[in-house]
Amino acid sequence: MANKIVMGYWDCPFCRNKEIAGNVVNCPSCGRARGEVKFYMKGVAEGETREENERADIEYLDEEEAKYVSKNPDWYCSFCNSLNSDNAEYCSNCGASRADSESNYFEMLKKKEAREQAEAPQQTAQQPTPSSKKPLLIFAAIVIALILFFVWFTGNKTDAEKITSFSWERVATVERNTLVSRSGWNLPEGAELTDQKSEYHHSDQVLDHYETVQVQRSRQVVDHYETYYTYRDLGNGNFEEVPHERPVYRTEYYTEPVQQPVYVSVPRYQTKYYYNIWEWQEVRTERAGAKDQEPYWPDLNLGENEREGRKAEAYRFTVEDKKSQTTRYRLANVNQLDVWQNLKAGDAVYITAQRSGANPYLSDKDGNKIADLIREN
Repeated sequence: MANKIVMGYWDCPFCRNKEIAGNVVNCPSCGRARGEVKFYMKGVAEGETREENERADIEYLDEEEAKYVSKNPDWYCSFCNSLNSDNAEYCSNCGASRADSESNYFEMLKKKEAREQAEAPQQTAQQPTPSSKKPLLIFAAIVIALILFFVWFTGNKTDAEKITSFSWERVATVERNTLVSRSGWNLPEGAELTDQKSEYHHSDQVLDHYETVQVQRSRQVVDHYETYYTYRDLGNGNFEEVPHERPVYRTEYYTEPVQQPVYVSVPRYQTKYYYNIWEWQEVRTERAGAKDQEPYWPDLNLGENEREGRKAEAYRFTVEDKKSQTTRYRLANVNQLDVWQNLKAGDAVYITAQRSGANPYLSDKDGNKIADLIREN
């Protein structure tokens, strides 16, 4: 069965009369012959696809009319710029011979589009186009954001605050060398072995056999085909409806036998050692502290088989601002003890806070860092 033919239309480029039937060669309004026109279908966009049930508004030619429609495009008269039927040997507008004209409808459209592109105003290289301005605007926005980020996250130096008090704390632990009982899979150097046993260590998964199981699978198979339609411009005021088929799939389920491995758990045993060994163990903590600037380490009074263990220290001072609000700070680095010891009660100091959440620091009046601090209240 032949493809259906659809009525095309054109608009008069001279008087702007619209939706003139494609088989009409002269404008009913101004009488001008069809010139450089583009045919279109009523209600169907160029390149549009229609499904089987979406064709109610398509304006088909009846079968009798369609018999006489040529599948070849009109030819374009080079003398009067008129479109003429493929069946005509002479121009219906000026009488010129078809042999003296070289272009058909589609070639005429290509030449027209090329001419319109050539006549379009060209943007000069000196003038930035909107697309070239966009990267500049993005760059400017990034620069502004970085400036705001720097202003927000850099230090904010406060007014001078007065030191009101000091405090310090030092902690030292005492360790004693003690004989303890231990067990493990290895015997440490210097340990006194008291016993050893073969004990469960871990289990290995070992292949025992294979068994056949039925596994469900799925696959996509063609269920049926559905028809959709595209529309081809014949270049003579009509369009041809071209049917296409696309497969519609469904999911098909099936089972197939698969060999699956079956594992068993096999316990593994190793020699476990029981032994006595001397170890340093923390037995007590000694503390020292005061509200002054004269720190010292607590007296450990080490006994037999004892030694000094880990040590810790903290150095603090409290400041008062002009609103009589107090804040306590601790040195973040105990190696800066000399800075803390050189401070005096009543001294005016500057604490520079970080908006980013980082620790504040002690600074001079110009904001230069002297020592890192940790705020405690």
